[in-house]
Amino acid sequence: MPRTKTAQVLLRFTPSEKENLLRRAAEARMSMSKYILALSEQKKIYVIDGLPELIVQIIKIGTNVNQVAFVANMYKSVSSEQITMLRNDLNEVEQLLKKLIITVAKSKDRVKV
Repeated sequence: MPRTKTAQVLLRFTPSEKENLLRRAAEARMSMSKYILALSEQKKIYVIDGLPELIVQIIKIGTNVNQVAFVANMYKSVSSEQITMLRNDLNEVEQLLKKLIITVAKSKDRVKV
């Protein structure tokens, strides 16, 4: 069920406070309203720039695994080239995941990967 937001709260800020909030909301890729609401709910805000790259790599691996599984089921064998390709892709994703995990583990509230 969609939430309809009809209630308003008027907040007053100095120009520099407002500018700071606008900048931080933009860094978090959120509207100021969503940003302030997240802060009021004491939510951690993560900005993860490397996530799209990670998703692309995981999709590639899924495609490669499907191709290898198809060939293995059809011919009852898999080439060493296909295995090497999968290993390389898995290593790349592993490195991205390690970078993401380390960054999140070191963070307090905001993360930039």
